[in-house]
Amino acid sequence: MSEFDVFLAHNSLDKPLIQKIYDELQKRGIKPWLDEVEICPGDNFQFMIRKAIKAARTAAICIGQNELGKWQELETQTFVSLAVQQSVRIIPVLLPGVEKIPESAFALDNFHAVKFGETLNNQQAFDLLEWGITGKKPELPWKISGLEDPSPEPEKICQEFDPTKILFIKNVKDPSGCWAYRLKGVREDKAPVFELMWRSSAHGSGSPKAGDLMILHQQAKVTHVVEFLDDEVRKMDFGFLRWVKAVWIPRQQDWYQLPHQKEILGFSPKYSDGNTHDFRSPNFSTFRNAWTSLSDFQHYVADELKKLDNI
Repeated sequence: MSEFDVFLAHNSLDKPLIQKIYDELQKRGIKPWLDEVEICPGDNFQFMIRKAIKAARTAAICIGQNELGKWQELETQTFVSLAVQQSVRIIPVLLPGVEKIPESAFALDNFHAVKFGETLNNQQAFDLLEWGITGKKPELPWKISGLEDPSPEPEKICQEFDPTKILFIKNVKDPSGCWAYRLKGVREDKAPVFELMWRSSAHGSGSPKAGDLMILHQQAKVTHVVEFLDDEVRKMDFGFLRWVKAVWIPRQQDWYQLPHQKEILGFSPKYSDGNTHDFRSPNFSTFRNAWTSLSDFQHYVADELKKLDNI
């Protein structure tokens, strides 16, 4: 048996999902081992599994909603032993619908997991899985602020968003000093979908709910209004991620020429922490000092953004 890149240990009940993972890894130039592909009719199943485990560079222990199968439990025990003896890398893979490693697989708690979330249509999960298998860190555009529509298809842009949904504001920053989330190739009839990031030290990533709107500002300019697409918060080593779509971005090409944020907001935020700030919070003093009515503020912002689009 020739050496392969990753052994896909899985419960047979999860076979359709594993086949899709197998296909995606092959497209990325990775050589996975999957029993139904590699075991010839008439082969001794147990013997071939043991042989494959010995030839493995990496093991992806795929955990679905049915948890570990009987064969998978034995494979996992063997790989955990090999991780100590031969430095075989183990990657727990949480399939759609699985939020954490189950108690039945407690031995995997010591290994950094890859989590797919709700579906397998998750580009950053595959990027992380590729990194774990190959040991080569790929370019991770979803980890940096200028993401260009990573996975979901962009939807028609909502020109007339509901201003009463504007409930949050957040300061964003690109580490390079450029504009964060300056999405490439944006068409006016499309709403770009991307992942908004919070650093590990930031707070409030889970506060907005699906449908809520958040204002993003940076370098003293308002640059986005985004709508949260779901309630899921994905925890990564570097921080937290949420799927959003931009329902408003400036049409003006030179963002440095945008008006100061105070003109759009009616006040100037006194923070740059990357936290989620809720306009309804009694502790948001700079907002409270400028506005006594949240509704007045929401409609004021919507009107100012419309004026800006018409310039």
